[in-house]
Amino acid sequence: MKTLDRHIARTFVFVLVGAMVAFVAIFVIMNLTERIDRFIEAEAPIRAVALYYLYFTPFILVLTLPIGMLLASLSTIGGLVRTNELTAIKASGVSIYRPIRTFAALALGVTAISFLISEMVVPGANEQMGMVWNRYVSKQGAISRTETVNRTLDLGGGTLLFVRNWDSAAQAGQHATLTSREGNRTSRVVQASRIRFTESEEWRFDEVTIRAWDDGRESFAEHDTWQAELPGLDPSELTARHQDPEEMGYADLLAYVQRGRERGRYINRALVDLHMKIALPFANLIIVLFGSALAATRRRTGLAVGFTTSIIICFTYYVVMRTGQAFGYNGDLPPLLAAWAGNIIFGVMSLYFLWRARF
Repeated sequence: MKTLDRHIARTFVFVLVGAMVAFVAIFVIMNLTERIDRFIEAEAPIRAVALYYLYFTPFILVLTLPIGMLLASLSTIGGLVRTNELTAIKASGVSIYRPIRTFAALALGVTAISFLISEMVVPGANEQMGMVWNRYVSKQGAISRTETVNRTLDLGGGTLLFVRNWDSAAQAGQHATLTSREGNRTSRVVQASRIRFTESEEWRFDEVTIRAWDDGRESFAEHDTWQAELPGLDPSELTARHQDPEEMGYADLLAYVQRGRERGRYINRALVDLHMKIALPFANLIIVLFGSALAATRRRTGLAVGFTTSIIICFTYYVVMRTGQAFGYNGDLPPLLAAWAGNIIFGVMSLYFLWRARF
């Protein structure tokens, strides 16, 4: 790395680190302002509040990284313009693609780091944050994956499974009900005093009554033990705590999508969230290219203008991203296109500004 590259990279990283510290502090203060009454009413200890926001920090970092990257690129290029360094670079015969290449290399590194944080840190941190809230604020206790819980699962094909007091350690539950529907009518109801997942990886119902309806005729049967046909149902799905997409890594969300597809569920929403796991980290690269190309085409501007421009651009990006996400959830856009809409639009605009700059 040559002196010019080190100078540009050092300035970029310095602004980025300062911006991220500021953004995390702003987010924490805003969130604390909204929730301070709940913490006080619940008499939550300071340690619990500190833990809550410690676990909240990785999510804030991933969410605000594109804004910080844009601000850093605008500030760095703007500084080169204000001090006439960009003019000197051109006069010395060095292509002003040079700063863009440095930004792109840094952005690729940040994109990889952002993906790793999203995949390996954010899901667990969000889960721990929820557990802290449940224990100290809502007073539901720190729900773990080994405690008993009531769960209802949509197995697809019109089949619903309800299990009371599922114990994931014993892999057994009480008072299970398996309901099958054909169209608008119930075709079969299976009730059991106990459900268990055996060592031979079979689902067994104990003390079973089965009621079925066919062409208006009702049949009734009782069994001491009955083997249920529940293909693809894993005991881990009956965990104590339902996970939102933000609490799943890419692999877990992909497995969830595959199970939903096998069971005939409507999975557009989950598919959009799955593609967003990749699209959001790549926003760092797209935003940096857009910001640096835009800054190179503008005249001298102050830091305040650069900050305001960063906020407006990122706000616009998030509006486009969320709009595409909503269209994807509703099935109006293919999930892949819905997740990448913001990156595609801003990527095309980046190419346009690069062309205008005559690089």
